[in-house]
Amino acid sequence: MLNKKFYTLMICFMLCLGIGAVASAGPNSQYAEPSVISVSGYGKIVASPDVADIRIGIETTAGDARAAQQENANKMSSVLAAIKNLGVKDSNIKTAFFDLNPIYNYPEGKPAEMVGCTATNYIAVRVEDVAKAGNVIDVALNNGANRIDSLSYDVKEPEALRRAALKDAVRDARNKADILAGALGVRITGIKLVTENVGSVTSGDNMRLGKNARDMVAASAITTPLEAGTIDVSATVHIDYIIE
Repeated sequence: MLNKKFYTLMICFMLCLGIGAVASAGPNSQYAEPSVISVSGYGKIVASPDVADIRIGIETTAGDARAAQQENANKMSSVLAAIKNLGVKDSNIKTAFFDLNPIYNYPEGKPAEMVGCTATNYIAVRVEDVAKAGNVIDVALNNGANRIDSLSYDVKEPEALRRAALKDAVRDARNKADILAGALGVRITGIKLVTENVGSVTSGDNMRLGKNARDMVAASAITTPLEAGTIDVSATVHIDYIIE
């Protein structure tokens, strides 16, 4: 009989504990989810580029691979010397592509025979003074280059732009949250969640030349005026502000 009463009391005690736990998780408890205002902010920085990247190529054709390669190497040496004379550093020039492509003749009824070879060599040049980008193209073409594959503009320190864009996005988000809080008659007391996304640095003025344009530019070898345009970087943030 005593054991039965003891068990009954224990069950009642446990039920009381359960009711107390439910009550402690009520609307006024510290475990209740806070009310929030969710907003997105956008920031964009526009800057002038401070570097230009150019792909310059030489294509030569001769009776055999050795002759094509030798002619190509001689012309590339002249191109490199001319570019360096403009102040472009060795560290800003690198080989981007090299290829030797045999040329075959297919006489009727006979096996194919190699009648020549084409050597193609491209270099990637970074010009730290964007005003000299046109000059680099001109001297390259005047010293043996016959391909200008692409031209693009960039910045040396993109992270500075990304940080500035992100700060603008955060300010934009807070301004929106303040407007909403004022209209709703509530007060911002903290931040529950922040997510961010920083876009890549882009230029609306990057240029890639098609084959016909490359050939014509190379053949003309005239003064090349270029405009660098602007560099854009954007950032977005999503922030949940706690309100009361």
